[in-house]
Amino acid sequence: MSLNRVLKKVSTPFDQFRPTGAILVVNLVDPQLRTMAAFLDATTVYGLPTIIVGNKADVAPEEHLDRVKKAMPGNVITTSMVTGQGMTAVRQAIGEHFEPGDRIAVLGVFNSGKSSLIARLTDSNLATGDLPGTTLAFSEHHFGDLTLIDTVGQIIDIHKPLMVSIDLADCSTPRERFERVLRQDAEAILACLESSIDGLESAAVAVQEAVRCGGKMVVVGAGASALVAMEIAGQGLETGLPVIAFTNNLANAQPVSFSKGTAEDEGALARYISLAVQPGDVVLGISASGGTGFVYDSLRRARGAGAIPIALTENPDTPLGHAADIVIKSEAKPEGPSSSKIQAAHLAIGHALMLTLAAERGITAEQSIGFMLPEPVATKKMGLK
Repeated sequence: MSLNRVLKKVSTPFDQFRPTGAILVVNLVDPQLRTMAAFLDATTVYGLPTIIVGNKADVAPEEHLDRVKKAMPGNVITTSMVTGQGMTAVRQAIGEHFEPGDRIAVLGVFNSGKSSLIARLTDSNLATGDLPGTTLAFSEHHFGDLTLIDTVGQIIDIHKPLMVSIDLADCSTPRERFERVLRQDAEAILACLESSIDGLESAAVAVQEAVRCGGKMVVVGAGASALVAMEIAGQGLETGLPVIAFTNNLANAQPVSFSKGTAEDEGALARYISLAVQPGDVVLGISASGGTGFVYDSLRRARGAGAIPIALTENPDTPLGHAADIVIKSEAKPEGPSSSKIQAAHLAIGHALMLTLAAERGITAEQSIGFMLPEPVATKKMGLK
């Protein structure tokens, strides 16, 4: 379990697999255009001829395709790896753009369809799925006289420091590093403004209706998302909102669960959480990847129990997004995992949701202070069992 968590966050430097061309696969359900721009920058730096494939055209909204076509240079070939739509055009573009012997890197974020594209072209039986990290290592596949290179969902130079967060390699002083981190965290929050508002509005309505009918809010998260879940629940309690948080932080083992992903694949956690969920409740599942096992299983069980499942995630085209009726989408990671920026963005989104709910419910500052005051109760004398 912990090995998979590490492998999801580690990739080989871009130049190590020596590409001479690239196919950029865009998930039209969740285009993640800022990340796609980072991939395009990489192909430009290396001078690689590149073709762009838009996958999942059969299920994606038409406006997503329009956005991708406006943002991506040149022609975007619309395809569906499920139905085979557009594959003739892909084969034709490959023949026009690449030379015999070329090594073609198939690039894109998790769940964009990179492995599925290679499987379609080569008639191979490759492992595919909607869980982020199905492909955990680079692999080469022959397609005629070309080599197609399947890649993980991010290209990060492991020789730079803090590869899973913010690149500080060109900062020479602590002051410069502080400024870089704070500035990029702020930029990550602002980047979520457009992507998260619709989901936040729907979530606020759902929570208010649940509370009005005597229900509550349940918040679920693991690792860094566990801290976000607890922060959201804490702010909810400060404003009198009936809310419960469930995480995998295992009390004083929290630093271990944060960095190692303890029990993320434990279905018993989801079953335990579901015992607290009643029809009409709202369950908010938080996972940057959208693939944390007990979190998305908690949403699945919540839906089965008659509750309203809501996802807060960077990647809605995942088990978490598929299990949710409402998705609050963040857009904080243009260059890979960047867990610190996602956490900052999710904290801000949770803060926005709790403060808005308090305002909509007419909670005053005086009432809020009342919810936060100590409430001592008589207890036994110390030393008595």
